[in-house]
Amino acid sequence: MSTKEQPSGLKKLMQNKKFQEIFWYFVFGVLTTIVNLITFGILNKAFHVEWPVKIGSWDFNLFITFINAIAWVVAVVFAYVTNKLYVFHTKGNILKEFIAFVIARLFTFFAFELGLFSLAVMVMENAMDMPQDDEFINIFGFSITNVFVVKLFVAVFVVVANYIFSKIFIFKKDKKPSEDAAESPDKADAADEDGKTEASQAES
Repeated sequence: MSTKEQPSGLKKLMQNKKFQEIFWYFVFGVLTTIVNLITFGILNKAFHVEWPVKIGSWDFNLFITFINAIAWVVAVVFAYVTNKLYVFHTKGNILKEFIAFVIARLFTFFAFELGLFSLAVMVMENAMDMPQDDEFINIFGFSITNVFVVKLFVAVFVVVANYIFSKIFIFKKDKKPSEDAAESPDKADAADEDGKTEASQAES
């Protein structure tokens, strides 16, 4: 007598749709962050521009925020395409979804990419005496500057906030009839009982 082999715990986890969604969101979230960082790094290396701004007793280069905004735009387009096609698999109106996606990303941009990022850079340079272009660490010949560390710190908040917005407000899936039936077994049982009653009345 053969017994059907039960899938392992890891296999069950990998087959879970919720886990798959979070896993792929994390993967593309990391890739989006990489796209953001690469774009930011290229612009930061290519253009040595100073837009000095004084906020109280603190000095700040506004140009660093400008190139951060450009990197954000590139990352948003990449994130929308990958989230729609490979994470949430929605078939909703593209224009409507994209507008909602941009609005949510604008919120996280102003709150974190602009607000938290600028604040962290100012604290780093003025309170901690760590210039933004000084090397923090060197990995295989690639120099990681202080401002890149700030970008990574901010990215954690951005990824979490964006997932919440995407899951709840943007990429909402329409429930299938089978899912509705599965969620309301009481209604299905009631319908079966009504059918049996009508059949017995017809026979009598």
